[in-house]
Amino acid sequence: MDVPLSITKASLFLVGTIFSHLATGTIWAQFCDDIGCSANCGLAVDVTNPHCLAREWGRKSIKLHGEDFIGAYLVHSPGPDCDCQNDCTAIQGMGTPTCMDISHGATARSYRFQLTTCKEIEGGSGIGNNCDSSSSSDGDLKTMII
Repeated sequence: MDVPLSITKASLFLVGTIFSHLATGTIWAQFCDDIGCSANCGLAVDVTNPHCLAREWGRKSIKLHGEDFIGAYLVHSPGPDCDCQNDCTAIQGMGTPTCMDISHGATARSYRFQLTTCKEIEGGSGIGNNCDSSSSSDGDLKTMII
């Protein structure tokens, strides 16, 4: 029985697409209160989920776990709604340390992950830091925490 070549190619493409999607890894992140990823780590979130994480302010590290991950970026925002970017942390993917210190980044009240660059200097679609100086004030955040 001869199967037309176009059906064979379509079948191989479909099977390959399904299996390559299953092989794409994910990585999970937990925000922690200390730089060693051991104190008060929160719930794990999928790094491929671009939604705003508004209740992680004051955190100092991210614990990462998963496999076959290709990388992402963590966008820091001074406001509670991920309204602008005042810092960007690259998460390199495979070979990434399981604990990343984010305590040296700009003060943030919310975070979000994205798969495309958020760094203007990398030449991609990154917008760079785009908060006005009044929204990135550390003093306002410290007053709110106290």
